[in-house]
Amino acid sequence: MPDTPLPRRFARLPANLRWSLLTLAALIVLALVAPWLSPFDPETPDWNAVLQPPSLASGHWFGTDAIGRDIFVRSFLGLRLSLLIGLLATAMALLIGLCWGAVAGYFGGRLERLLMRLLDVFSALPFLLLVILLLALFGRSFALLLVAIGGYVWIELARVVRAEAARLRGQPFVTAAVVAGASPWQVLRWHLLPNLLGLALVYASLIAANAVLIESFLGFLGLGVAEPASGLGSLLHDGSQELDQAPWTLLFPAVLLVATLACFQQLGDALRDAMDPRRQ
Repeated sequence: MPDTPLPRRFARLPANLRWSLLTLAALIVLALVAPWLSPFDPETPDWNAVLQPPSLASGHWFGTDAIGRDIFVRSFLGLRLSLLIGLLATAMALLIGLCWGAVAGYFGGRLERLLMRLLDVFSALPFLLLVILLLALFGRSFALLLVAIGGYVWIELARVVRAEAARLRGQPFVTAAVVAGASPWQVLRWHLLPNLLGLALVYASLIAANAVLIESFLGFLGLGVAEPASGLGSLLHDGSQELDQAPWTLLFPAVLLVATLACFQQLGDALRDAMDPRRQ
């Protein structure tokens, strides 16, 4: 039989999952396309429009900041950077956490205890102080920020996956694969990891929200990507300095950040409901 067309598969998804995916897709499209809709350069000041409030007539739809830079363009470029770091850090966390937790949960014994003790050590490290130290030693860069965030947010995912892998280890399909002569790595690859992927994807949406929030927090503290690039956190920091005179410089980046975090949270809830057999 031919494969079901993609639009029909999408239509069969639960309504809340469809809306979450559409909202996330809309945010990504806006982050990619919206900066091109404005004629203004994000780093070129418009000295004739300093601290100008939002206006359709002037073309500065979200207003300007203290040196005349367009807030519309800067906000969506900031959303693009924050989403990029969040999604890449999530992919890194998904890869590391899924493999780490699956190996620990399936093999058990001393290897499991060793891997889980290492997780305890990683989670006990002062993340913010380490990031500050790394940035001081190697400078602010996209790659370093990505590694720092991705290397932190995978820890809880590994714990969740380890617990589920330990439960699946005693299931009949795993026992049957072992009796049939499958090696431990074949069992992991063909039987355990596919059954763990659904849980990991549900948790990955929460990781993405956490990664975006961490990136924004570091940017607000001045530890984000070096200028001229700016994430939402850096824009929030700049906007907080001009709050009394130009509240729109803080409002629009804050709305985009809240919308992004809410979207990932809603997506996680929708994925959890869709994969819960009790809700089928």
